[in-house]
Amino acid sequence: MEKTVLVTRPLPAATRTADRLRVQGYVPMLLPLTEIVPLNPAVPEGTFNAFVATSANALVHASEALLAPYLQLPCFTVGEATADAARARGFETVTTGDGDGESLAETIIEELCSNDSLLYLTGQVRSPGFERAVAKAGFRCATISVYDTISVSYTTEFLSKTLGSRNIDCCLLYSRMSAGVLSTLAEAAGLTHLFDNTLFLCLSQRIADDLKGFNKPSVRIARRPDEGALFDLLEEMQDDR
Repeated sequence: MEKTVLVTRPLPAATRTADRLRVQGYVPMLLPLTEIVPLNPAVPEGTFNAFVATSANALVHASEALLAPYLQLPCFTVGEATADAARARGFETVTTGDGDGESLAETIIEELCSNDSLLYLTGQVRSPGFERAVAKAGFRCATISVYDTISVSYTTEFLSKTLGSRNIDCCLLYSRMSAGVLSTLAEAAGLTHLFDNTLFLCLSQRIADDLKGFNKPSVRIARRPDEGALFDLLEEMQDDR
């Protein structure tokens, strides 16, 4: 029997994930729990030695006017998806980290001088790990938030109809916010029991730690903080059958 996978990431990324799931024989169930809202930040003053992005969304939602003066700078990105977004926006020299902010900071510390100035493009909601690490190493870091992430709410009736339509075999969780929103919505609607047999696949342990109110949830953590690693877990689940 085909496995049902709950996709919680925001649109339009959720649609791409659903398409990938269908190709691999799963039944996707879309329930975006967060929404990306573009901001309109001011173009910063000063000169910079490198450009940094820890989110593909930051590059997607940045304006041409903001990016144009910096396309010749070396660009450091957190992972391959963000690197692809950087190249699509015109950056030619792109260096990729190992998937999270702390490892990207280590790459920058190895590649650049400690008093260099960084222009960091990111979202309003983010982990502070990268900024702490580069500041500790002596870098000057100007941070620009180009988008915000807000929670999405659903009525109890909608959740009951959607989540109760099939057994939820797996749930993909990409962020701490989505884990928190799912916990809050399910508990408020009295629907946590629908997840008693669900396997939660999380990009990090910190995301898993934000799952509250479920009855001893079954959780597996991706080896890397990217979607490919979540699909690796899905494949392993199929192999374990």
